[in-house]
Amino acid sequence: MDDNIQKEVIHGYEVKRSIVFENDRGFALAENPKAIDPFVTWQFTEEENGKRDYYWGHYCTNEDTAVRDYIQRVAEYTERYGISERDAYKYYSTMRPVDIGTFPKTENGPLRFVNFDSREGVEDGRYQAWGYLVYDAPLTEKQISDYELKAAPNNPDMKNRMREMAQVVGAWEEKKKVPGNMRYTEWMPHLEAFSKISFISPEQMTERFAYANEKMNRAAKPKTIASQLTEGAKQAAKDNAARPVPPTLTDKDSR
Repeated sequence: MDDNIQKEVIHGYEVKRSIVFENDRGFALAENPKAIDPFVTWQFTEEENGKRDYYWGHYCTNEDTAVRDYIQRVAEYTERYGISERDAYKYYSTMRPVDIGTFPKTENGPLRFVNFDSREGVEDGRYQAWGYLVYDAPLTEKQISDYELKAAPNNPDMKNRMREMAQVVGAWEEKKKVPGNMRYTEWMPHLEAFSKISFISPEQMTERFAYANEKMNRAAKPKTIASQLTEGAKQAAKDNAARPVPPTLTDKDSR
């Protein structure tokens, strides 16, 4: 999987993988099939406008060597400076410690993994986990399910998904005038958009999104003639049942 959406090309090398740390430093792996050394790993600095300045290239003749070098450079930097990845994808191992055969191996990792001394609470106690793995591109839903992993709420793809869901849920909550203490979203004036309330879990947000989406779609769906006739018949039956029954004539009344 190629996580470099812009297909950035540096000196003829196309960036295939990259990771950025909280201090705006990072590493990249790139390929140029026409070069004598087709693979290279670089360190880079990311500026405020998102532009990257690449330097300290390690050139390799084969992909396996380049991948190992990329992973090693990331691990050494993490250990040396004790700094976290900014745009990485973290997945918690909820059922067992991380070991051989307990996680998916992909083109994008894992870059590294961490095991805890015992199973402990993570993400403010939302999950219990034995450790976690870090990838530089997202896993598929099937991979997450097959290995019983939990995606961290701050993963880039998860944040984007929550942001999109918040717009639907927020609009529904506004329409239904949901009380503040029961809302899952809040309006952010500076963003001119709804945002998920911090203590609402992704699972809660996903559940409310499905409910709100169903209700709004059902309300917007035009009714068929058959359904209108059926509803009309039901309403007529209710109206007839509610009407007072006229008194029955007796022999005396008919004289």
